[in-house]
Amino acid sequence: MDNAALRQSWGQFSAAGPEAAKYFYATLFVVAPEARSMFPTNMQYQEDKLLAALGHIITSLDDPEALAVFAQRLGADHRRFHGQDQRGNPVVLGERHYIWVGQALLATLERFLGPYFTPALRAQWAAAYELVAKLMLDGAAEAERTSPPHWEAEVLTAERRRADIVVFTVRPNYLCAYRPGQSLPVQVPQLRTWRYLSPANAPRADGTIEFHVRATGRFSTHLVRRLRAGEPLLLGHPTGTALASYDRVPQSPLLLIAGGTGLAPLRAVAEAVQQGAGRRTTLVVGGRTPDDLYDEPALSRLAAMPAVGGNGGGAGWLRYVPTVESGWGWRGAVGRAGDTALRLGPWEDTEILVCGSPEMTRETVTMLVRSGVEPERILTESYDHSRYPPLAEAAAGAGAARDFSWTGAR
Repeated sequence: MDNAALRQSWGQFSAAGPEAAKYFYATLFVVAPEARSMFPTNMQYQEDKLLAALGHIITSLDDPEALAVFAQRLGADHRRFHGQDQRGNPVVLGERHYIWVGQALLATLERFLGPYFTPALRAQWAAAYELVAKLMLDGAAEAERTSPPHWEAEVLTAERRRADIVVFTVRPNYLCAYRPGQSLPVQVPQLRTWRYLSPANAPRADGTIEFHVRATGRFSTHLVRRLRAGEPLLLGHPTGTALASYDRVPQSPLLLIAGGTGLAPLRAVAEAVQQGAGRRTTLVVGGRTPDDLYDEPALSRLAAMPAVGGNGGGAGWLRYVPTVESGWGWRGAVGRAGDTALRLGPWEDTEILVCGSPEMTRETVTMLVRSGVEPERILTESYDHSRYPPLAEAAAGAGAARDFSWTGAR
């Protein structure tokens, strides 16, 4: 393949941005009407993900090994997408869909590249797509040997802790293995939308999984307002490598800084530590007011539990510090989570995990780096639904996970 020609034409094509993505999907749904039910009603974020994925593939052409890893992961992940044909029969993603996608892609390139899309360039793009499609199909076939496309889960309990927060527990139809700190794609079938949610518990013997959700958009608001025990949900395969690397230096102390429902993956990490040797851990959970500390009873119980393992753990392995920015009669720590964490320091030789809103994460990382904490010791993860986790993980593999230039820290 002529990688230089592909990259050059991609630069021209990507200048069209969202218009090209809209045209691609419109063409795909004309060629393959059954594919429409595999996608959400609102296609905005899907269009962004398409362009990001294509861009990553094009930039990876000179690194066949990295391209193969990414494309195979993409293929394995895509197994969870399903829909219905025009007669209402269930449809699973298969080889014919890859053929239709290729047709739509070539038609879109022709539309936006115009006379630059010569027969020779078309042949180059067709060959590149055929390679990627084969890698994706290989990844799907390999994953099929060891795991299902998705899990069917039943909601066991749904507890509304506040008007905008629900804590619910599900039981998958069979064991769904994940690492504390990871997230799972979750779908409410009638919404046809997948969103990434982090389990709030370490893996349990009974396989149940707890999630914490705050209403911020259509999907999360549906869960907060309408989710009831007995309802079905679908779970995809776990994703995420940063927070799940909490044990990469097990002899070091651990600092967990959480804001809002960003608490969920960090509580799962804390539970895993308690079930192990009792690594010395500090958990700082911040909120604007005491009302934001929605999981206070569970965290207090966890802090009172002795560690299961030895190595000097036992009681006192966890220092739990709730902190609020303001609160009448509040007797605990006052300030943002990052401020409180810094006052509890210093944090030399400490592994630090931060999880909260994008703003909270940026502010906290900035504080830590400016205080002298080495960026390599800070682990963060974002499951903003406008981003596709396999892309984020591929970037992390290239070293982007430790690049905190976006914080403004120097």
